[in-house]
Amino acid sequence: MKINSLLIPLLAIVLFSCKEKKEPVKNEATQPSVADTVVAAPPQEIKTDSVTIKEPEHIKSEEAETKDTVISYQFAFNKFPSKNYKFVKKAKLDFSNDEGVYNFRTRIKDAYAAGTPDFASYYITVIFGCGTSCIMGMMMDVRDGKIYGLPLGEETSCMFAEDRAIFDLNSRLFIASICKESPEDENVYYHAFVWNEEKKDFEKVEEKDIK
Repeated sequence: MKINSLLIPLLAIVLFSCKEKKEPVKNEATQPSVADTVVAAPPQEIKTDSVTIKEPEHIKSEEAETKDTVISYQFAFNKFPSKNYKFVKKAKLDFSNDEGVYNFRTRIKDAYAAGTPDFASYYITVIFGCGTSCIMGMMMDVRDGKIYGLPLGEETSCMFAEDRAIFDLNSRLFIASICKESPEDENVYYHAFVWNEEKKDFEKVEEKDIK
């Protein structure tokens, strides 16, 4: 009986001491979760700032600059009218009048098949690049399929072009380019031509004649 009476207090002391040792372990286990929460917060804030603030401001500024640089010019297309023509159908393309034209046959065929007259009543135009600051083009007569070169290329190109290849369905006037000597220059000069339907050729015209 004396032994049992001594064992009971000893067991109580051992159990109490074990309980005290386990409690600090629980506290230590909870600490990593607090640290994880603190580390995860900053990336969410950075991601929000970069998407909602910086990118839209950058895009809006570019759109504003593009709109400010658009310049319009008025030309006297009605001074050089072409005859009224009711377009019905297209003749078959004729590549026999110029050997150089045949080198661009794919571009010409595609434009002719998809297009309708857009210059001087009878002609469907096609324009494409030919190098830095250079464009060239052809026009196809829907009445007989004959192909003619537009007054474009190196001779009418310029490094600082405000606009190029301006024309109208009901006019024979063709503005090849509007040029500047430098980007800062306020003055412009023109390469302008009028299509002579009888001679089948473009003739140079002066600035005073096109405005």
